[in-house]
Amino acid sequence: MADHSFQGFRSRFILLQKELSTLPTIAYLGPEHTFSHLVARKRFPEGRLIPCVSIAEVIAFAEVSQNHLGLVPIENSSGGMILETVDRLLEEAQPLFIHEELALHVRLALIGHPGEAPVVVFSHWAPLGHCRRWVEERYPGIELRVAESTAEAARLAAKTPRAAALATREAAAATGLAVLHYPVEEGIVNLTQFVLLGRGKPTPGGRETSLVFSLPQEPGSLCSFLEAFRTEKINLKRIVSRPVPGQPNTYVFFVSLEGSDEEPPMERALRKAEQRALRCRSLGSYPVLAPYDS
Repeated sequence: MADHSFQGFRSRFILLQKELSTLPTIAYLGPEHTFSHLVARKRFPEGRLIPCVSIAEVIAFAEVSQNHLGLVPIENSSGGMILETVDRLLEEAQPLFIHEELALHVRLALIGHPGEAPVVVFSHWAPLGHCRRWVEERYPGIELRVAESTAEAARLAAKTPRAAALATREAAAATGLAVLHYPVEEGIVNLTQFVLLGRGKPTPGGRETSLVFSLPQEPGSLCSFLEAFRTEKINLKRIVSRPVPGQPNTYVFFVSLEGSDEEPPMERALRKAEQRALRCRSLGSYPVLAPYDS
């Protein structure tokens, strides 16, 4: 028999609070209806999603609590590395680890006012760069304008006569625009990769390991560091160097390697590499998820 007493309702409320507290809280680069939001919803359909105005804000949110996670883009197949994300990961004091790498096959929609040929197209710089030729061939003389995000591009297009945006189909629905063309294809893969960041170390069994390191200012130091991984037949997936602020001609590096730090070849390589570095910090070994479709 159901308990309809005050104590019964209180017990169910406490149980509901406990269930909610176990749901992940994920910050992502907002606003809503961006591709970052799409990835966050696909990965955490039951999670509490928090839109943030910048990558720095996402990372600050993830740093606050063990129960917080942050989802940020790290690389686009057309636009290259997302340097703001890399720079934050390179900071010596930052406490976060990479928990997962995710990816999205980006399929853009051209959205706009029905029955109007657009004379201006808004979007984030990356979609504009990827789709410039497609847009200009179909709308000669069109003006391309950069927006902070694809969602902001949709908002701008909605209030601008004869304007369109390269954005998500969800952004069209949210702003009252029509989908003029989907998908906008350039004939090449448009893949954006993301990392999920958190304070705790990722669970064992990852497929990829990322490191942050700095090296002595001497000939061959980078070659010597990487040789440890070549010897163990570990593939280097990506490497980025960034200048150290206030120290001309001095650099810090971010690398991603294929393999787990629990595997003997990676363990041996890491021991050798650490001896050749001034500083070397592992951002964890983490799973790489199959790409989502947009």
